[in-house]
Parts: sequence; structure tokens; C-alpha cells
Amino acid sequence: MRIVYMAAGAAGMYCGACARDTALARGLTARGHEVQFLSLYTPVKSDSPPPGACRVFYGGVNVYLEQHSALFRHTPALLDRLFDSTWLLDFVGRFGIDTAPEDLGEMTVSVLRGPDGRQKKELNKLVDFLTEGPRPDVVHLTNSLLSAIAPAVKDALDVAVVCGLQGEDAFVERIGEPWREEALRLMRRHAGAVDLFVAPGEAYADDMAGLLSTERSRIRVVRAGIDLAPFEAPVERPREVFRIGYLSRIVPEKGLDLLCEAFRLLEEEQPGRCELAIAGEATGTNRAFRDAQLKRLAEAGLDERVEYVGAPDLAGKVGFLKRCSTFSLPSRVGERQAVASLEAQACGVPVVVPDLGIHREVLLLTGGGVLVRPNDARALADALATLRDDEPRARALGERAAAGVREHFSSNAMVEKTLGLYREVSHA
Repeated sequence: MRIVYMAAGAAGMYCGACARDTALARGLTARGHEVQFLSLYTPVKSDSPPPGACRVFYGGVNVYLEQHSALFRHTPALLDRLFDSTWLLDFVGRFGIDTAPEDLGEMTVSVLRGPDGRQKKELNKLVDFLTEGPRPDVVHLTNSLLSAIAPAVKDALDVAVVCGLQGEDAFVERIGEPWREEALRLMRRHAGAVDLFVAPGEAYADDMAGLLSTERSRIRVVRAGIDLAPFEAPVERPREVFRIGYLSRIVPEKGLDLLCEAFRLLEEEQPGRCELAIAGEATGTNRAFRDAQLKRLAEAGLDERVEYVGAPDLAGKVGFLKRCSTFSLPSRVGERQAVASLEAQACGVPVVVPDLGIHREVLLLTGGGVLVRPNDARALADALATLRDDEPRARALGERAAAGVREHFSSNAMVEKTLGLYREVSHA
């Protein structure tokens, strides 16, 4: 089967969606399918690179320039390719752009307008590229904010289109009016050109059916899967000091400040019993947010009990997780993939996460953690304290976590279920 897989990059940072995308593409390739992996906006960054040569379309620099200047809507291909180069997009992603939804409403709507938007040239380049090569059996878009591509690809190639759903509802909500309503109108219109949508959980599928005004039967659930091999070696959890781990992008919506406050409360009440280990990348204006959290802990006299390791590679991430007694990602917005939580659980680490997004469904399947009230540092501290003070319970949760991830969230299961959907839509 020939598959074109289009995934949006995360501005040079690792993200759960990128990890899921590359694991899926590599799994499809390992099964003998021909996968053409295309990055949109910025290169996809994950522990394992996507299969084959990965070209960038809708490069973030070109999209930005075309939004703000008519001149760049007519530049030659050579200059466009320069602006789409991986080194430039990586540099800009790390140092030069802010991807806050509140600042991207007008551009989001323009991209969704497809051939009527300011990025028409980017859509034409993508379609021309696809029509020059062998006709694919399936084109897979990874989120509905890319859905303007669906009708254009359908018209040019008469091919089945699958579209993922992975948190665009929260993004659209934050762009504000008048852009929110217009973006939703366009997403609903483009939904007609999509053969099947794929959601990571049942509740989210229900929500997105309403948001996109589409039949629930057109949305199938394929849970995020991870490659279990790096995480499965047995390990003894730290016992003398309760080590709390955080591993994610460092942005306000991921809630690092809530975890830092919960840690401060724990140490204020019972000093010397906990450590906080932080891993993840902060880019652009988010570096100031990271530094502010570390400064507050230092001012509370806790800097010697805090470790910040930056953005580790795969081996470093596995080692980081296996040194943790528990893992917490107290996001303020609903997680849709929860890949970091799954990786921690695969290591046998119990998780403490907010009752928000996909977490409830994940923990119902794995039994590997504790849900807490969202956006509440006191509730988070209390839940962490229960695991600190009840080591047998923490150990049992960790054992259930590892077994549950193996049963329900392997990359093999994700690949097989996705293949079934591809066969269904390509035969139809």
C-alpha cells in the first residue's frame, strides 16, 4: 500500500503527537508498506526519525511571509525552497517565532481557506508534488486544521483521505473571535472531503463529532501507541527519596508551575523527603517561564532538591524516567495523546495527572496512576503525598501501569488498527 503521511511539526520541539506520527510511519514501513512522510510547517522532531527522506511543505517561514506580504505570494521556487530548508526552520522554531494560538487566528483561517487563502501557493506546491509521483492509496492528514488539503488532494488524485484529531479544538478555542467561528465553519466544510477521521479516545471522538458537525460513525478510535522495547527493562524505583518527574514541553499550558508549587508545599510540610526532576525543552518566550519557576524554587531554598536536565535523547529519557518514583504532567488543557505519561507507565512509574482530556480513559485501561482535580496545586500535592507515604501502593500502581501499557498502548496495536482503516477506505 502507498501511503502519504502529512504531520505538522511542533516548532522544533519534541511532542507526543510527533512521537506517535513517527512510530506509526516506521511501523507501517516495517510491514512492507511504502510511506512518504511529509512534514508541514516545521520538521517533525522525535526520538526516532521518520522513514525515508522527509520534505517540508507549508514551511513556517513561507506561510508567515505570505500572510503578511503580497510580495511573498509570488516568489520563485528556489527562494521558497531556501525558506523551507530544515536548518532555517529549526533555527526559527527555536529562537524566532511564537506559536501561541492567540496570535495565529488570522493565519489559521487563511490556511483553512485553501485556494482562496494567502497560502494558496503552498497548497499548489503540495498538490503538484503529489501528482508528479505514483498515486497513493491513502493520504493521511494528522489534524483537522490541515483539512483544506483534503478537497484539493481529492480533486487532483481521487484518493482516500484519512484525518487525525489531536487537540485542534483547544487551539481553535484560544484563537478567539472572529477567527474561531470562521475556522470552525471551514473545518466543517472540509470534513466532507475526508473519508474517515481518527481520534485517540472515545470521549474525544464524541466531542469532535459535535464540533465538526459530522456523524460519529465517521470517527474511529485508534489509541496512541509507543515502541515498548526501550522502556521494558526492569528497574528498582528510588525509595530513600521520593523523586517526582516532569517530562514535556515547557509551556504554561503543561502546568510545570503547578507542579513546582505542589513540590514546594510537600517540602514545606515534610522537608527533605522529595526531589523534583524536570526534563523538557523551552523555546522562545517560554524560556522566561521556565526560568521563573526555577527561580521561585531557589528563593524557597529548594534549588538543591531540583534537577533540570534539558531535552534528553531517547536513552536519556528512559534513564530519566526509570529514576523517578512517580511522574506528573499537570496540564491545564486536555492531553489527547498522553505519550509522556504512557512512556513513564511503560517504565513501571505510577503517574499523577489531572482528570482532563485522555487521562481518565488511559488510567481506566492501565490502572497505573491517580487522577486529580485540574489546575489545583494543593490537590496535586496531596495526591503525590499519598504515593510518597504508601510505597506498597505506589509499587502496585507501577506494576499495573507497565502491564496496562503493554496490553493497550503498543505501537504494534496502533499500526495494525490504522492499517485496517486504510484498507477500509482504499477499498471503498
